[in-house]
Amino acid sequence: MPQQQAISASSASAATPVGRTAIPSPTQSPAQSQSQAQAADRAALADRRIVCMVVRQLTAELLGVVGDRQEVRRARRRASCHVRQIAMYVCHVALSMSYGEIAEAFGLDRTTVSHACHVVEDRRDDAAFDTFVSTVERLAESVCMVAGRPA
Repeated sequence: MPQQQAISASSASAATPVGRTAIPSPTQSPAQSQSQAQAADRAALADRRIVCMVVRQLTAELLGVVGDRQEVRRARRRASCHVRQIAMYVCHVALSMSYGEIAEAFGLDRTTVSHACHVVEDRRDDAAFDTFVSTVERLAESVCMVAGRPA
């Protein structure tokens, strides 16, 4: 009998790591808490995606007011890229979003967001462009503040 008690005691200690106690949650199973965490992650992604799309649309509208809409197809595509770059830059600088969050919201790679931010930062040497980007930053911060999202 003493051998059997020793075996059962050693197998019990092997099941629980030293220094850790397994405390089951009385209200949730691990699968439920994991699915709730995934739902929260999806909601946060949807929130970031909406914010990024609002900033992108805001940039496009402001550029449409300032720029010329009579462009050839290639120039239109280039303008679309510039709008997206400015929107990513504003999300990073004015709204304090990380490259990863912006990349996920835009459906791009983190390095693409980094490149866009560097391009816009380099172009800010031009006074007119700097004024435009500053305007977009102020409007994006205002929209987020009104919507209840901290900028």
